[in-house]
Amino acid sequence: MNELARLFYEIDEPYAAGLFEEPEKDYFYRHALALARYFEHLPPAKYESGEQLYPRKTKFFQCNYAVRPQFALTYTIDFGWLEKKSPEAAEAMRKFHEVSHNPGGWTHAAPNYKRILREGLASYRDRILARPAGEEFREGLLALVNGMETYIRRSVEYLRTTDAPVRLIDAMEKVPFSPAETYYEGLVAWNLIFYFDGADNLGCLDDGLAHLYAGEDYTDIIGELFDNIDAVGTWSCTIGPNYNGVTEQALRAIKNRRRPLLELMLTPDLPDPLWEIAIENIRCGSCNPSFYNNKGIYEMLKSRFANIPDEELAMFCGCGCTETNLQGLTRAGGTDDNIPLALIFEQYLHAHLAECATFEEFYEGLCRETERQIDAQLDAIVERYNYMAKYLPNPARTLFFDDCIEKGLDFNAGGARYTWTQSSDSGLINTIDSLLAVRELVYRKKLYTAEDFIEKLTAEDPYLYTLLKQCPCFGMDNEEADALAAAYAERVYMVYRNKEPKSFVDAYILTEHQFLRYEGEGRRVGATPDGRKKGDPTCDSIAALRGKALDGPTAMLKSAARLPQHLADGISVLNLTISRSFVGDALRSLVETYFDMGGIQVQVTCVSAEELKDAMVHPDKHRDLIVRVGGYSDYFVNLSPALRQTVLERNIHELGE
Repeated sequence: MNELARLFYEIDEPYAAGLFEEPEKDYFYRHALALARYFEHLPPAKYESGEQLYPRKTKFFQCNYAVRPQFALTYTIDFGWLEKKSPEAAEAMRKFHEVSHNPGGWTHAAPNYKRILREGLASYRDRILARPAGEEFREGLLALVNGMETYIRRSVEYLRTTDAPVRLIDAMEKVPFSPAETYYEGLVAWNLIFYFDGADNLGCLDDGLAHLYAGEDYTDIIGELFDNIDAVGTWSCTIGPNYNGVTEQALRAIKNRRRPLLELMLTPDLPDPLWEIAIENIRCGSCNPSFYNNKGIYEMLKSRFANIPDEELAMFCGCGCTETNLQGLTRAGGTDDNIPLALIFEQYLHAHLAECATFEEFYEGLCRETERQIDAQLDAIVERYNYMAKYLPNPARTLFFDDCIEKGLDFNAGGARYTWTQSSDSGLINTIDSLLAVRELVYRKKLYTAEDFIEKLTAEDPYLYTLLKQCPCFGMDNEEADALAAAYAERVYMVYRNKEPKSFVDAYILTEHQFLRYEGEGRRVGATPDGRKKGDPTCDSIAALRGKALDGPTAMLKSAARLPQHLADGISVLNLTISRSFVGDALRSLVETYFDMGGIQVQVTCVSAEELKDAMVHPDKHRDLIVRVGGYSDYFVNLSPALRQTVLERNIHELGE
C-alpha cells in the first residue's frame, strides 16, 4: 500500500487514505475510492430509542475526521485538527489541496429519489457493470456502491444490538438497494439517499412517494425526515402539484418547524383542506410553506428550454434556498456568483453622472456597464466549472443523477442531463429606486447638479434624504415607476438568456434570492439614492424596499408582478410580512391574484411588530420565533443584529390595507 495511504489509515482518516491509495489514477477514481473508504470506516450513527428512521439528527459527514466529503465542495479539510494528528499528513493534504481546491461557488441538487426508489441501487450497479471493464470511471463507481452497501450492512448489525423497531431493520436490509414496496420503506430509503448524497435537499417528496402511499398516516415519520434536514443545517423540499396523501402529511409535519423550506407548488386545483393547513401553519409562525406558481414556473422554463420534455419540467424543485433544478437531471449551480447591482450602480453614478446630459444617456450607460460586468462574471463561472470538471469530481452525485453513468462523465464535468450555471444578484430594487430618484431630482426637477447630488449623497445630507423619501419608488403601484423597473430588470435578465453556452454548460440562469448576502453586499456599497446609507444592507427580495410599501400589499404585489419574472429563469423570491389578522382567505386571495398577474413565488412571515421589538431586547424569550429572510427561513435570534433590524424595518401588513 502507498505509504501516505498507510499513514492516513493509522491516524483514522479514511477519506484521505482513499485519495492516496492509488495516486496514479485520475481524480474521479481517487475521490470515488476515498468516499467508498469513508463509508466503509464511518462508525454507525447512534440510534436513539423510538426513532423510525436511521440515521437521525446527525451530521453524518462530520465525525472525528479532519478530511471528509461535502456535497458542493467535493471534500473539506480541517487543517488544524489534521496537523494535531500528523504534521506529515497535513503537509501531504496541503500539497494535494493546492492543486485540487474549490475555486468558488456553491452547488445544490436533489438526487433522482423517485427512480432510485422504483429501481433500487442494485440496478445502478448493473448499469455501471455495463461499462467497459477496467475503466477507472467504472471501477470508481463500483467501489462507491460497495462502500455504501457496507455502511448499511454495518448499520443493520449495530441496530440489532439496540431497541430499534424490527420494521426499520427489515427495511434497511432491503432498501435502497432493492426497490421500495411500501410507503414506510420509501421513507427509509429516502432518508438514506439523502445522507449518502451529502445531506443537501429532499427533492419532490410527495411525487416520489405517491406510488407507495396506501392511506397510512406517517406524518410523524415525515417529521423525523424534516428534523434531519434541520439538524444538518440544510435546505428544501418540494410538494405538489400532484397532490396526494403525502402532500397533506408533509404540510402537517412542517408545522412549527424551521426546516426544510417547504415549497408548495400551487395550482387552482389545490384542495381547500390543504389551503387551510398551509394557512394555519403560517398563522402559527412556521413561515412554511412558501407558495410557488406552478403554471408560471412551467411557462418560464418552457420558454427558455423548449427542448426539455414536459415530464422532465414537471420534476422542478427549488433546491437550496430556491435555485431552479430538475430533480435528478440537472447540475445547476446553487450560488455560483453574485452580481452586485447596487455596487455597479454606485460606481457608475460617481464616475459618469456628470458626463450625462440626459437621464436616458445615464440609464443606457449604466445598463451597458452592468451587462458587461455580468457577461464577464458568467465567463468566470464557466472557467470555475472547467476547473471543477478536471480536479473536483462528485462521485455520489454522478451515481445518483441521470445520464452520468451512461455518458461515463462525472456530475461536475457535464455528466448530468443538463448543466446550468446559476447566480443571483444583490440590490435590484435598490438600483431601481436609485434610478427613479436620480431621474426625479437631477434631471426632471433639476434640484441638484450632478456634482452637488453626489456630494450631498456621500455626506448623507438630511435634507437630501428628506427629498429622496418623496421620490417615486417601486412597490407603490406607480405605473411609470414600475415601467422603469421592468425595463431595467429585463436588461439584466436578458444577459443570461442571450449568453451563448460555453464548454459543457447548457444555459445561464439568474435566481432572485438574496440568502444572507444582502448584509455583506451592503457593507461594500456607499450611500445610494434609494435612501440607503453607507454600509446598510441591500434589498432582501423583489418586494418594495423596507418601509416603502406604504400603500399596502396589493399595491406592492402589483408592482412586483410588473417585473418580467418570466425572464429570470430562476425563482424571484418575494418576502411578504403580515400580521395574524391577515391570515386566512385574505392571504389566499392575495397569493392567487399575484400569481394570476405573473408572480412566481411568495414566502410569508407572520409576526407582529411588538413581537419583533421584544425579541430584539429579550432574545431568550423568543428562541422559537421564525422569520423568512432572503429565500429561506431561520430563527430570528440566529440572525445578525443588522439582519434582525432589516426584518424589524419591513412593512407588516394588516387586514383591510
